[in-house]
Amino acid sequence: MSSQPPAAQPLLSIIVATFNAARTVERCLASVVAQSSRNWELIVMDGASTDSTMTIVERFASDVTHAVSEPDNGIYDAWNKALALARGHYVCFLGADDAFSDQEAIASVIDAMAGDSFDLISSRCRWIDADGIFTGEGGDAWDFRKLGRHMPICHPGLWHARALFDHHGCFDASYRITGDLDFLLRLPMSTRSLHLNRVTVTVENAGISRAQVLRRLREQRRALTACPRIGPVKAWVVWLDKIWRYPIARAFNLPF
Repeated sequence: MSSQPPAAQPLLSIIVATFNAARTVERCLASVVAQSSRNWELIVMDGASTDSTMTIVERFASDVTHAVSEPDNGIYDAWNKALALARGHYVCFLGADDAFSDQEAIASVIDAMAGDSFDLISSRCRWIDADGIFTGEGGDAWDFRKLGRHMPICHPGLWHARALFDHHGCFDASYRITGDLDFLLRLPMSTRSLHLNRVTVTVENAGISRAQVLRRLREQRRALTACPRIGPVKAWVVWLDKIWRYPIARAFNLPF
């Protein structure tokens, strides 16, 4: 475990969970360090990688506030551990295969806030494949009514007010793919949000949520079932609507 001395409270805590991520983690961390705004802290929570992940992380030691490598129970367990260390007013999560899109990504969000305060600040993301080839773009504004049937928000790079976790709890670590959806479903209609219609994050289409679609759909159904405003009947309707579309999307290599 390594850590930097505490400084003034940063605006943003950037949390990166890793496990055997040597192929992509340097790209991720380099994109953080390259930001024109320095009003952030960086927390790396590693699940006891057996490859060179932590060797790469150590190269960024001067910019990493906390680096912890120990066994965990999945990404949401790692995020919860990192949240216990986070001091930022806002928190965002990057996968080890994600990266900020450009050097002004954080600064552009700060400019869009214009000194105001929000519960969630969303933006758009650019999808690439493992070779770095552009495959699409997505990410819409927070919409309380649509969340459930769809996941309109791009979660990588989504800024969460730190107070949300104090009021609504942390992530349910029993999920492996859709713990972020489960958390967002807990938020009330009064959630105050801002959407920046700008790409701020590049997301590689190789993560677990994209590789294990059927498992993701089962977990989505479970999260929707547990949500009081949706419940089991609507959850099954949403699942059935998605399950018949999946073979079509797979056949035509469409995002799903």
